Amino acid sequence: MHWVGFDVGKAFHWVCVLDGEGEEVLSRRVEATEEDLEAACSEIAALGGEGTVGIDLRGGPATLLEAILLERGEKIFHVPGIAVNRARDAYPGESKSDARDARVIADQLRLRRGSLQEIRPRNEVVAEMRVLTAHRRDLLQDQTRRAARLREVLLGVFPGLEAALDLKREGALLAVTKVATPSAARRLGGARLHQWLKAKGVRKARDLAERVVAAAKAQCRELPAAEAKSALAAELAFEMLRTRQRLAELDRRLEELLATTPEAEIVRSLPGMGVVFTAEFLAEVGDLGRFASADSLAAAAGIAPVLRASGASSHQRRARRGNKVLKRLL
Repeated sequence: MHWVGFDVGKAFHWVCVLDGEGEEVLSRRVEATEEDLEAACSEIAALGGEGTVGIDLRGGPATLLEAILLERGEKIFHVPGIAVNRARDAYPGESKSDARDARVIADQLRLRRGSLQEIRPRNEVVAEMRVLTAHRRDLLQDQTRRAARLREVLLGVFPGLEAALDLKREGALLAVTKVATPSAARRLGGARLHQWLKAKGVRKARDLAERVVAAAKAQCRELPAAEAKSALAAELAFEMLRTRQRLAELDRRLEELLATTPEAEIVRSLPGMGVVFTAEFLAEVGDLGRFASADSLAAAAGIAPVLRASGASSHQRRARRGNKVLKRLL
């Protein structure tokens, strides 16, 4: 029996192999190329006996390594980087190096394999859902920052417009791309703005145009750097509209993927589980068979209460660890 630890890096990895007694039998640098990874795996296989592999990172630079190991039928476990950092102090030496971390990963795998998450093959649908939901979360975070910046810019050039519009709506964002200063709104006029918004398919275009023009008539002064700020506001509004379209495209694709996943119908039957939440849940959980019970899933998500006892004091608290995405969903 031997234990294999991979310290994953962008350009190269470091592999360390320990025997059943914890003695090092192999330690070397492995280039992050398919050829060198295959050679390293063959070298490990030549040592004989059953092997178990631990890696400190999932996805990203570890994707090719995971694919090769799974294809070769290896048992792979995830040894979180935070666990490696905390365990490092228990080993001799003070320096932080790839070789040392690889050894720590291998030894932690040897000592506590039963508490580590096994990495199993993902089917293409689940893998795509994981990528799309992660990208969707990034887009939403960018959209939130962009909306805050747009409000700040409008307050510096046309505060009445910022107060009059709900910038979460498409029609309001379209209006900002057209008129972002009081003078521009007055020159265009309510009738022409109404016609322009109506041609863009905006609902209640007349009401929106009247609110914009009313806000423009209430502000006679041009504020400093009005032209520059209005151009920036229009640019931010356009980017927000484009992001809304991209989010809608992602949601449609997630809907198509869920239609091909048998488990999706069951998950979507739960209260509050729409298309996005269902896709995020399935993308993070993957194979439900890896959880022995509902309690195991709750523990992995970090929503199970944790007992904290010290001396005469004893109480339960919310877990600080766990899968952050699952914790938010559940």
